[in-house]
Amino acid sequence: MSLLLYFCRIVSSMEPAVTTWWPQQLLAKRPIRNVFVCGRKLQPPVFSHVVNFPRLEIPLRGCYENRIESNGEAVVVQLRPGHALFAPPNGWNLPTWRLDVEVLSLLFGKKHLGISRVTGQGPHLPRLVAQKFSTPWPVTGPLPHVLNAMVELHNSGGPGSAFVHLSQSLVDCIGDLLRHPAPRTTGRAHGLLEAVCVYLQNHYQYDITRESVARQFQVTPNHLSRLFQMHGSMTFSSYLTHVRIDRAKHLLRSYHLKLDDVAVRCGYRDTPYFARVFKQITKITPAEYRGAVRHAEAMR
Repeated sequence: MSLLLYFCRIVSSMEPAVTTWWPQQLLAKRPIRNVFVCGRKLQPPVFSHVVNFPRLEIPLRGCYENRIESNGEAVVVQLRPGHALFAPPNGWNLPTWRLDVEVLSLLFGKKHLGISRVTGQGPHLPRLVAQKFSTPWPVTGPLPHVLNAMVELHNSGGPGSAFVHLSQSLVDCIGDLLRHPAPRTTGRAHGLLEAVCVYLQNHYQYDITRESVARQFQVTPNHLSRLFQMHGSMTFSSYLTHVRIDRAKHLLRSYHLKLDDVAVRCGYRDTPYFARVFKQITKITPAEYRGAVRHAEAMR
């Protein structure tokens, strides 16, 4: 179930005040010494976290329990301070949120770095509280190179021990970036739009609406609509639809899932409606898309 959607109170910040809650002392006290890496060969479970950009999650206290794919098998891992979880693009993890935990989550979008500090209080108090921050992703400097090295290391099946050093370097570089931010070249409104887009890319599988997202970012639904109209290339609903259909394409290409499963994993509870939206966007049905992909692969 989507605890992060239905039981989460988010404190959203677009200002450099993130340094006031960036856990520098906790990270320094328990540096990363072990990294679990999420696989992407098995089909992701329903409501698992799976997006097309890399992520790094670090427990600050307590136990962060997750179901992940490791060596072609679905396993349950328990992360404690000093551990980290790296998910390459399209890698998946499914948090249980059944144990008391505080987690630092880093989402590396194309244009923005999303930072969340999420606190869960176990099964008896399932409400999650998250502080969220978004900052422009640097196009120069060490950060992009360290992240690319982690992705390439996973793609090439390189030594697992290297993830420890790269993950710690990534965290150190982010801390330095937040202490010495580059001058912003875009306004607050554009930054908020980018943060909302990253949020939608990470929560597309849930029952999210314009109203629920507006509440998460503490703005009105009308303000959210104006934000997309003035600074985006499409409306809020159109953007969410394109994100969901893009993920549906990935699932149809990569896994042998039933159409009902593809629909629900992309946030659609009505399969016929999903099929109509898919055809409206792509001009072909999901079955025709899957058949075309398989035919192209067979011809290679």
